[in-house]
Amino acid sequence: MDEYSRHLLQEHLDADTVHLEAHLPGTVDVERLRAAFTRVLAAHPTLQVRQADSRWWHRRYHWEPAPIGPTAVAATADLGLTRHRALTEPPPLAAGPPLRLETAPAPSGGTALLLTAAHTLADAGTCLRLLCDVADHYSGAPAGHHSGGRAGQRSSGAADTPATVTARGGRPARIAPAASPSPGTGVHLSVLRLARTGAKPPQPTVNDLLLTAVQLTLAEWNHRHGHPTGPIHLSMPIDDRPHGPLAPGAPMGNHNHLATIRAEAPAPDAGAATLPGRISAQTRAAKAAPVTGGGLVAGLVSTPWLPIGAKAPLTRALRRIAAPWTSTALVSNLGRVTHPLDFGPAGPADALWFSAPVRMPRGLSVSALTLGGRLHLAVRHCHQLLAEPAAAELARRCAEILDALAKDGGRR
Repeated sequence: MDEYSRHLLQEHLDADTVHLEAHLPGTVDVERLRAAFTRVLAAHPTLQVRQADSRWWHRRYHWEPAPIGPTAVAATADLGLTRHRALTEPPPLAAGPPLRLETAPAPSGGTALLLTAAHTLADAGTCLRLLCDVADHYSGAPAGHHSGGRAGQRSSGAADTPATVTARGGRPARIAPAASPSPGTGVHLSVLRLARTGAKPPQPTVNDLLLTAVQLTLAEWNHRHGHPTGPIHLSMPIDDRPHGPLAPGAPMGNHNHLATIRAEAPAPDAGAATLPGRISAQTRAAKAAPVTGGGLVAGLVSTPWLPIGAKAPLTRALRRIAAPWTSTALVSNLGRVTHPLDFGPAGPADALWFSAPVRMPRGLSVSALTLGGRLHLAVRHCHQLLAEPAAAELARRCAEILDALAKDGGRR
């Protein structure tokens, strides 16, 4: 997965970052935070690395141990600018561990912590585990004290593997654009207190409702903009760790694959009563299905006789060819986070979001997790697809539909 992501990456063009943001009620001491971050990385040597020098004739990219740079943990004055940097400026792969932890004043007081990781190194599950361990070290809790807590089985940040493209049911619909001339990406964050619908079948899970809400939102959006409303295909990352990223001994790095959910939403003026059930059946089947080897592109990446100077452009060319069959959007749910994320004097996190990287032609990712009984929703978008006002409107509508679905138990 690391190798595939690296072949796709064009560092002068791509901001392939995983963004994790926690809000704390108190003030964080930056020196104490830096010490905790240093101790945690020392316990996870697979993360304390940088990309080794490579030449076009090398057979693959390699990691090498790296010291933690002085700017890996820093205090900033503006949350908006810090968040923009997390979305648009990935930590360099070759300059040290491609991780960055920054603090900024939170809007309602207290401190916002933003962890940014180059996706080639880590997925969202790894970022969450890293932040939980930093909280434990910062607060003085024993290492792994809260490791029994876990996130759900789905995790963000899976690379665009061949599992994300499909010819079944025709080409997936693209989202009706309302673009901005500015480059880069943006994100819109919201919090919902969802009524639990119950996890026992046939009642839909929160993840089923999230996928349903995104299907309905995109169908409605396209209908309003005179764009094809289907078929809408959603890529759903599935965590390959047996017991989730927070389980004791869970591996760090990128450990997920993508499934495609194809339960197309009906026209906005038609009933959608069966949609959550159809999505639920697909997600259960996707989680139960064996993980395949990844197909042609994965075979190309792992070919021992082909140098990286040829693998990288071929991988990107194959992705461009497959672009018309790329799914409409990515929907990722880390599930319920039971770790308290307690930073001692700064207090426990009272809000937590993550967002998965986005590229065109998909251009949209919807990421969620549940903390303290509230669902934290992040809608990340390429400006080439949606300008800020349009993305804010789409994010608001998605939250409204999700809230309505939860209130009536998915019967909408």
